[in-house]
Amino acid sequence: MMLFHEEELLLSVKNGDANAFASLYEKYRPQLLTEAYHKVRNQHEAEDMVQEIFTSLWQRRRQLTITISLKHYLFRAVHLQYAYKCRRNEVARKFVTHTYYTATDAALPQNLENKELGQQIRQAATYVSAPACRKVFELLYLQDWSHKEIAQDLKIQPQVVKNQASRALKVIRTRLREVV
Repeated sequence: MMLFHEEELLLSVKNGDANAFASLYEKYRPQLLTEAYHKVRNQHEAEDMVQEIFTSLWQRRRQLTITISLKHYLFRAVHLQYAYKCRRNEVARKFVTHTYYTATDAALPQNLENKELGQQIRQAATYVSAPACRKVFELLYLQDWSHKEIAQDLKIQPQVVKNQASRALKVIRTRLREVV
């Protein structure tokens, strides 16, 4: 059951009171950020998750019906956001794998070698511990995006894209040397 103060705050938010929303944001953001960080182990991704939760809360404020404590509701939102992120990453991984292996001329010996090399590269990419580096690598080399497209999509500078790709390549090269 929600506390009386939470009910008033939530009612004010439902009525479009930006100050009430700011109070809610300031009160719960640090706790949610800690919870999100424990799940993803990446500060930037945790901040994105929490921002997404509060953005959604504000956009859906008029339709919200919360019957549990607001804190519990928001922590549940972190868990659901994390589950959604995991599902989305798994779907993307399966798509890349599927499209790579369904090439029309896959029976040619050269393509078989390319498949094996591609598989080794994907396996080596799993050893890139920083999710941002791994994402930049996948977009740049596996999905053939440009540095500029990646920078715009991730809202970072092109130089950061180059740095992240370089870090990922160092890990992948080291891992591939171990395999050979």
